[in-house]
Amino acid sequence: MPLTKKGRGTGVALAVDLVNSWDELEDQPELIEGPADVRVWLDWHGFHRVARGIRAGDVEPTLRLRERLESVFDAEDEAQAVALLNELAREHGTPPQLERADEGWRLRSWPDERAGLSAVAAYAAVALLEAIRDLGWDRFGRCAGAPCRCAYVDRSRNASRRFCCELCADRVAQAEHRRRKKEARPAS
Repeated sequence: MPLTKKGRGTGVALAVDLVNSWDELEDQPELIEGPADVRVWLDWHGFHRVARGIRAGDVEPTLRLRERLESVFDAEDEAQAVALLNELAREHGTPPQLERADEGWRLRSWPDERAGLSAVAAYAAVALLEAIRDLGWDRFGRCAGAPCRCAYVDRSRNASRRFCCELCADRVAQAEHRRRKKEARPAS
């Protein structure tokens, strides 16, 4: 399962990686086939305690969480996306608390890891809500490199991101280059 390197461990990367665990470019698009796959995703993003507790019965709730996060990226507008995330945060979140984080403070509104997948769901929902607040809804997207439908949150300075990763950007650029080259050939 390809996992986000930049932003690793953030709620946005956690959410995007879960949404992208269904990959149209793969022969077998479902990348979460069992508890081991859920553990890899959680460990990668620093949820080690939750990962250790994952069992076969946790795969289905993880896939349901993925569906709910997908619906945010496929929402018709910002208001719908916010409503979906607020609902997820209400279901899994906790009252906000100020806590130490690195050198400063952060406002935490998700349970600790003892809550299992509920902590993960709230952490992802809050992070996506913050991304909408800080960056805007127009920064949420799906890859323009069809048939890929992977999600991304555009953090570029000029808001120009169109692809989920460099692989898709390169794949589309190569196809465009081949098309232009073919069109430029003189007819024989």
